[in-house]
Amino acid sequence: MKFCYMFLLFILYSSHTGSQNLEQINSAMIFKDRCFSDRIKSVKLYRSDSQINDPVINLYSSETVTLVFDELLNEDEDESDYYYTVEHCDADWANESLLLQNEYMDGFKENSFDRIFHSQNTRINYRHFHLDIPNSNVRLKISGNYFVKVFDRKNSNLVLQKGFSVVEPVTSVNASFLPKILSDCSQQLDIKVKYNTLHVADAYSNLKLRIEQNSTRVPGSKIPVVAFSYPQYADYTRTDKNKFGGFNEFRSFDTRSLMFNGEGVAGRYINNNEVFEVSLTLDNVLDSYTSTKDINGKYMIASEYATFPEIQSDYAEVIFTLSANILIEGRLFLFGELTNYSLSDKYELKFENNIYRCKALLKQGYYNYRYVIVKPNGEIDMSRTDGCFFETKNAYGIYVYYRSQENNRCDHLVGFSMLNSK
Repeated sequence: MKFCYMFLLFILYSSHTGSQNLEQINSAMIFKDRCFSDRIKSVKLYRSDSQINDPVINLYSSETVTLVFDELLNEDEDESDYYYTVEHCDADWANESLLLQNEYMDGFKENSFDRIFHSQNTRINYRHFHLDIPNSNVRLKISGNYFVKVFDRKNSNLVLQKGFSVVEPVTSVNASFLPKILSDCSQQLDIKVKYNTLHVADAYSNLKLRIEQNSTRVPGSKIPVVAFSYPQYADYTRTDKNKFGGFNEFRSFDTRSLMFNGEGVAGRYINNNEVFEVSLTLDNVLDSYTSTKDINGKYMIASEYATFPEIQSDYAEVIFTLSANILIEGRLFLFGELTNYSLSDKYELKFENNIYRCKALLKQGYYNYRYVIVKPNGEIDMSRTDGCFFETKNAYGIYVYYRSQENNRCDHLVGFSMLNSK
């Protein structure tokens, strides 16, 4: 039995829905990562030792997170002057904490970027921005969720925001997977949170557990409630809130070389605008499990012949196509880190010449992606085009937040664990 991972949105949705309702869907799905400028590309935030690490670091450690992004340049527009801020927010990524800045960090509220580089020998010119946090201007004092926000100094408009987490691991997270049940394709977690030295007066009100599958945040279905509370630990066993569709391994393509066809690439050429154009192999609807290795929906910037891939990797117009051998009711989108884990008109596949097709400007690298359907009633279906299978290798991030009854102005991240389904 196929497991459709969906959630109902409390909005009126129709097949004629435009960008406004997509914004509502994105607000329900995810608040953490957003980009508001078409000039900004290849936005990534990760723990600094690897591009595919989740942006989670330990408090009072030497670990950092790295934010990178590119600003595309053209003759008609001047280079922008950007600055950034860092803000502490709640466990739901929905609101800022009720704290003064000096309670959660030392340093300045507004900070300039000091690591900016121009692209070298690329057909599309850009500036590359690199930022590590914490740094000499931003020193974090407490655990929890943080936003780094980038603004245009000219008009103070918000250009992008990315979320990262700082953990003070005073609790212990013990997690495992329950056995497969008959033909069910879902993966269900068994989770217990041991308090250790943390004083938990009431687990139901003091603790909040959040689970992410492959770095993706969605509403309530991923916020389990305590099933049983004991003096030393909270038990989150056998609740449907811990149940996730297994789906399938992500699809992949490789544009690290623009001289030869990489994985998933059918052809490449230079178009009339003197820009690289890459056609991917035609995708088909999947009805069986694919055992290919993936990087769980993420992407890595890389160029095969570049000494400094951050500034020597070029951009290409990448063409995605999906065969129309099933009836798709609703709208079809690309999904993954390359879309900022959100739905966007620019990543919607349109029906053309008996196939679904879209084009995206992407930097050279290795990419994962999948297809997502938004049904006419507003449900999100991730299994119609890619299937759903218990065997799929997924990564689960388990976050434990604590809010005391005495000081309830913020949520502290007191536990974190990563668990792989295989």
